[in-house]
Amino acid sequence: MHELKTLNLRRGLFEVKYYQHGKGTPLVYLHGAGGLPGFTPDLELLSSHFTVTAPLHPGFGSSGIDELHEDVLKFTLYTWDVLDALGIERPILVGHSLGGMLAAEMAALEPTRVRKLVLVAPAGLWLDECPTLDFFAMKPEELIAAAFYDPDSAAARAFATLPTDPSAAAEVMVQRMRGLAAAARFLWPLGDRGLGERLYRVKAPTLLLWGEADKLIPPRYAEAFKRLLEGSPEVKIEKIARAGHVVLAEQTQAAVDAIVSFTRA
Repeated sequence: MHELKTLNLRRGLFEVKYYQHGKGTPLVYLHGAGGLPGFTPDLELLSSHFTVTAPLHPGFGSSGIDELHEDVLKFTLYTWDVLDALGIERPILVGHSLGGMLAAEMAALEPTRVRKLVLVAPAGLWLDECPTLDFFAMKPEELIAAAFYDPDSAAARAFATLPTDPSAAAEVMVQRMRGLAAAARFLWPLGDRGLGERLYRVKAPTLLLWGEADKLIPPRYAEAFKRLLEGSPEVKIEKIARAGHVVLAEQTQAAVDAIVSFTRA
């Protein structure tokens, strides 16, 4: 089991928690609004190919969320500062949902610093004809039904099952609420904070990876991202069968294989 590491940033203004494991080309994983409960199986598989670094965002285990306010630019610069402090110069960026939006913002801000970009069902755009779901207003059972292809799958049950110890269960619930509150600063009421106006700056080859049955951010958004990534030399869309929004948890091997194949090409 891989332990969380700690980094103090900007003279202690931020205390950053992160996982780091593996060897080879640096790959940075940016998690979504569901947080990162540990060094998950998808990261374990990726770490056999890359040196995987997975920071916890402020509000999800790292401190300093109030310093970011609701400013996407501050969030983006903060994350680059984390990578600078860790000596990660030119990584592969992989981001899921909220983390996908952040990865795209990072690649737009620093186009030459991203080796390759993998956006897994990224947030950040809005289509009037195909609105994303407001998961902040959902009950837990509704969220599970929307996020997973199979709400009765092992992955869905693992997400829904709380620890048997009451204090541990309460702590999990508190952490989830804190994470949702942090995500809401950048995704509510609409997840569109102008990313579409900046995507033309992305220069990295980009993989858009989606679960075919994603109800939260429908696969239709892949085409919108591809259209706006006009400066990227390559934009590939890949959809994974029998997967919803949490494609890395539901179809771990297929999703990791797609990432490895694209980034090694």
